[in-house]
Amino acid sequence: MKKLILPLILTVSLSAVAQEKEASDPFNLQEWSSKVNELGVITKSDVDQLEDEVKELFSAGKCDEAAPKLEEFARKANWLANIIASTLDPYYGASYDDRKEYPYSKLQPLIPLESLANDYKKKRNIAIAMRGECLLKQGDLETAVPVLMKALDLIELDNEAWWKRTRENLLKAIQVDASKLDS
Repeated sequence: MKKLILPLILTVSLSAVAQEKEASDPFNLQEWSSKVNELGVITKSDVDQLEDEVKELFSAGKCDEAAPKLEEFARKANWLANIIASTLDPYYGASYDDRKEYPYSKLQPLIPLESLANDYKKKRNIAIAMRGECLLKQGDLETAVPVLMKALDLIELDNEAWWKRTRENLLKAIQVDASKLDS
């Protein structure tokens, strides 16, 4: 039995080391290059302009036009958030001790960048919820249900308005009347 387990452990260990070396390859730009190929080199103003456009379409009830634009906006807002967050990677990639010793005076100017990245993630979450609502209005339940579920997975606890709205949309899609449930 030991003869079988030892080679298995060795194989798994070597595989893990090989994967770690692949992940830390400083010349592997594939993940980011594919995102640039998919979404382009985006700017904050590009994403803000797209946000204005989708809000206008959604508010006007033009779900046929809004739904695909909301998906585009959500993806681009997420990409922008990730790009902004990457500017903080040296700090977050450092050891606990190094982060603890890093002067607050140098960290303080970086806080607005983290806030900005988080703001775009929140916008992404709302866009996903809006898209789910549009898909529900269009009668596309097979697409709406997973989109609404993902939105509920992403929406933060303090965003009670969109949490309630998305929850009600999902319950409507599955024909559950929460007001008639026993407490």
